[in-house]
Amino acid sequence: MKIASLILGFCLIATFAFAGTSAEIISYDKDDNGNIRVWTQYKIDGVEVDSRYPKINGKEVYCARYTVFNFIDMTNDEIVARIKEDIEKHAETLIIKTFTKKKNDSIAQNNLSKLVGTTATKITATRKISDTKEWVLKTDGTFTENIITP
Repeated sequence: MKIASLILGFCLIATFAFAGTSAEIISYDKDDNGNIRVWTQYKIDGVEVDSRYPKINGKEVYCARYTVFNFIDMTNDEIVARIKEDIEKHAETLIIKTFTKKKNDSIAQNNLSKLVGTTATKITATRKISDTKEWVLKTDGTFTENIITP
């Protein structure tokens, strides 16, 4: 019961922002197995992040699950710090995901159209097999051994 009260108190005051991502704990409950679920809304640059979970009070939310085993030998303050740390880690993951998507879009838009219709041909592949030898491989199953000189 102490943990539930502590989480509820944290839910009422937990809103923080960093690096363009904010997180707000919206609610908590327990699932059918008795696991504690903490429901958090995330925003990137003020825009709510879509989630696959059902909305709570009209808000998109993500779920973090906990059991007593997540909090063994922790004080109430340490439990709150652990939950906050997990939320911050997910916010960082969302930043990385957003950054990656935007950079990939830019790379694709600025470079890949130049490649459409081009071809490439490679006749051999070279593999180093030891410090002193390499093989030049061919698709017909043959190879040539070369001595590597330092």
